[in-house]
Amino acid sequence: MKERFLRKLLFCYVKEWKEIAQNPGKIFEQSIKDSVPNTCWIYRFRDNAASFGNGNNTRFASSNICDYLLFDDDSRTLYLLELKSTQSTSLPLSMIRDNQIKSLQEASEHNLVAGFICNFRNENNDTFFIEICDFVKMMENINKKSFNINDLKNNNAIQINSTKKRTRYTYDIQKFVNESHL
Repeated sequence: MKERFLRKLLFCYVKEWKEIAQNPGKIFEQSIKDSVPNTCWIYRFRDNAASFGNGNNTRFASSNICDYLLFDDDSRTLYLLELKSTQSTSLPLSMIRDNQIKSLQEASEHNLVAGFICNFRNENNDTFFIEICDFVKMMENINKKSFNINDLKNNNAIQINSTKKRTRYTYDIQKFVNESHL
């Protein structure tokens, strides 16, 4: 009986792990990480358990400033990157925590680049980087609860090119770094 219980527990764990691994947002994050050139170092901040499987235990919610630190050896530029992915035509502000906006603004006062990489899972896989200062100005000007591709284009966002390789995308992070370094 104990063995059957352990098999069932393991099955549930593996099933949940596979569901998490198939989350489109996590796939996007992994694709970005896999696209980073050898001249860059990237570090992923750990998610806490509450963020997995759409956990709603906000008592233990993550308060990371961003998803990734990226350092470009050539330009010696440090990036703080928060990645957001949506299947919708707009990205709701509810997907972005206030502490992230505030912390990225504070960090941007130093010699680094901080902002959001926004991915729209449409047929073009439109992906943009917007610096936090431009993001804040955009949100003040558009006076909406979400933003779309045109809002990003009109507020100095840099488009990040992508290429589909069978089922996943690769992103031209080298071009992004060249266009955005300090």
